[in-house]
Amino acid sequence: MIKLYELRTEKGLSQRSIAKILNISQGTYNNWENGKTEPSIAQLIEISKFFEISVDYLIGNSDDSGIINYNKVITEYQKSLLDNFNKLPATLQNNIFDLILNYNKA
Repeated sequence: MIKLYELRTEKGLSQRSIAKILNISQGTYNNWENGKTEPSIAQLIEISKFFEISVDYLIGNSDDSGIINYNKVITEYQKSLLDNFNKLPATLQNNIFDLILNYNKA
């Protein structure tokens, strides 16, 4: 899945962060990114939702990203949080992901 690397690096995220979001191991994500294994259909859907793109674009069947706008389903407050989060450096974003994931496990 060539697109995974491109999409991940465009967002400035680590494999570890995305693996946590998708609830998989970093090794599994690494295998997807390197073409050793492939995600299931359900996992492809989750990946496309995270990156807000079509599954066809993700798997290379289309050059059109088919950007999906989920902004209609989030509040203005959530949009503001996301916008500000995206402005942070990748290392800080990863720390925040870890904090949120650990908090939710408690």
